[in-house]
Amino acid sequence: MMAIPLDLWGQRGYPHVDVVGESHYTGAIRQLFDRDFKADGTEIITMATLAVDPSNKHDRNAVGVWAGGNLVGYLPREEAVRYAPVLSQLTAQGWSPQVAARVWGAEWDDYDGRTKQFQGSVRLDLAEPHMLVPANMPPSGEHRLLPSGNAIQVTGEEKHLDALASFLRAEGECWAYATLHEVVEQTARSSRTLVEVRLDGARVGQLTPKMSTELLPAIRHLAESGAMAAARAIVKGNRIKTKVVLYAAKAHELPERWLGAPPARPASPSPVAVMPSVEPTVPVFPVGGEIMRPSHRRRSVSVS
Repeated sequence: MMAIPLDLWGQRGYPHVDVVGESHYTGAIRQLFDRDFKADGTEIITMATLAVDPSNKHDRNAVGVWAGGNLVGYLPREEAVRYAPVLSQLTAQGWSPQVAARVWGAEWDDYDGRTKQFQGSVRLDLAEPHMLVPANMPPSGEHRLLPSGNAIQVTGEEKHLDALASFLRAEGECWAYATLHEVVEQTARSSRTLVEVRLDGARVGQLTPKMSTELLPAIRHLAESGAMAAARAIVKGNRIKTKVVLYAAKAHELPERWLGAPPARPASPSPVAVMPSVEPTVPVFPVGGEIMRPSHRRRSVSVS
């Protein structure tokens, strides 16, 4: 069965994790550059796949880094032991985990003037192991995942600690799928329209009136086609103080291609929910706002 490419969550937007052993794979790294390669130094951004290599004779937790269909290096040993468990689970479920990679290369003439010497390096945009996948399933109904954006603080979480309890982790934080809903709040003298934030169908807070106006147009746009708006959220804290922060693009930031795309529809059967634990089991989870199981062959998957 062909593995499905899976964009891991939690990427920061810039590669910061060093890959080791690149000197043994200079040929493969050099192939990643096109005709625009400049010998004095060229940098590109590409996608790199992470594959655990339990048969590696030097390290049973070895995690190979592949780009352009070739091995270009490994995670450092001390990092590999941290990432191997979650990556192994994803691979066993039929996924091919991938992240953005910065690849740098330079080339110069050898001392004999007839051959070329090449040096390359690879860095990955890789989140901490517990932040690679969301802790819950996405909405079961038709929905669209808003593109990632700047942090948006949710308010009123202190009133919903019971609903947030299942998202608490030993590491202090986790990613989760959230859904956004238009609600009318009655006050003593008037009413106001706000965005309510839910996790697994339970209210966990709302956005301020000002921030609600930034997201309501997108929520209404999706509602016209019978779909919910979903967003990435980080849940952090403990049983006495928990915060929820959304990472979602505002309505005016949404690209036209996103507005015109159809909503995602739930698959059947539904994946098994994730139960909280010190080291949660990695779920068979969907990405890109669309539920897919490994039996569905796709060439690419995106969370944006």
